[in-house]
Amino acid sequence: MRILHINTEKTWRGGERQTLLTAAEQRRQGADCMVACRRGSPLEQAARAESVPTVALSNSAPLAGLALARTARSFDLLHCHTGRAHSLGTLATLGLHKPVVVSRRTDFSPNRSRFNRWKYRRADQIVCVCNHVAQVMLRWGASADKVSVIYEAVPGDAYLPRDACLAQLRERTGLAASKRIVGNIAALVPDKDHATLLRAAKVVSDKRRDVAFVIIGDGELQNELLQLRQDLGLAAAVHFAGFIPDAQRLLPGFDIFAISSSHEGFCTIALDAALAGVPVAATAGGGIPENVLHGSTGLVAPVGDAPGLAAALLRLLEDAALVEGFTKAARLRTQQEFSVPLMAGKFLRLYEGLLQQKGPKLKGRISLRDGVW
Repeated sequence: MRILHINTEKTWRGGERQTLLTAAEQRRQGADCMVACRRGSPLEQAARAESVPTVALSNSAPLAGLALARTARSFDLLHCHTGRAHSLGTLATLGLHKPVVVSRRTDFSPNRSRFNRWKYRRADQIVCVCNHVAQVMLRWGASADKVSVIYEAVPGDAYLPRDACLAQLRERTGLAASKRIVGNIAALVPDKDHATLLRAAKVVSDKRRDVAFVIIGDGELQNELLQLRQDLGLAAAVHFAGFIPDAQRLLPGFDIFAISSSHEGFCTIALDAALAGVPVAATAGGGIPENVLHGSTGLVAPVGDAPGLAAALLRLLEDAALVEGFTKAARLRTQQEFSVPLMAGKFLRLYEGLLQQKGPKLKGRISLRDGVW
């Protein structure tokens, strides 16, 4: 089975990480995978580091489309991981009898342009990262028989020792060794709603002088958030550490991981926190309640509820027994339900079913054994 994964983003965020995790694991399970990505992008560099073959696409959509049209002929199936990749992949397969799988990772409804409606009708399967995103697509008008859910996953084997994490965090922020750290890793963009996190930090800081907040990430709202930090009097309590590659490796340095998103897909960084043994306090944006089970594996407050998020943070800071129970339950659930081999295998079984429906049947290239390819 030859699979072309397409992701045209120029930055490195959760979707790009998931693209590479999927392709690399499918290769380990016996599939012949290649990643088509933007030339010079972080994804191209990361794929090469993982020995995953790549096709470098031009930044020009017409040129990228021509390259994909040529490349697609030698693959059995295309898996498109972004909206632009979906557009290019759909056009590249015109006249070809090849299935197109689309990953849908955000809980924003697509716009209803004629082209968008056409390309979603042509998709053979729209794979959503959680049930919440699937419901968004069904309400938008996607065909129910084409919408499915495969949860994202994380490998959980690359976290640094806590002492090394703390050393890096203190070097970047100047934090005192006595501070307990509430961490956040997210791009500084509207859907991550860092304003709610800062307002929650104000409540916590007024009650606990031993707590510092570290936000890792950059983005369009950086100056606005720096001003809000100043307005709230949090210059000494909240530290913006900027973008750090593979920032999830630093999770063991946090005492609590905070998520304040108003919109999300599945929020895989919460899975990383679970595997790193860090308790999570989150808002209920998108698919987060499917990831962080309130009162079982973490605490979840309503979207935009700064006092509620602050109360969750304070509870975790003060109740060690609760934290121990949450972290054990979260780690076990993540290991059992959200492993990369499990996710990649589900996609491979989906691909085979689509190929049997649409194209020539596979003849022994890959076999199914004990539920994993």
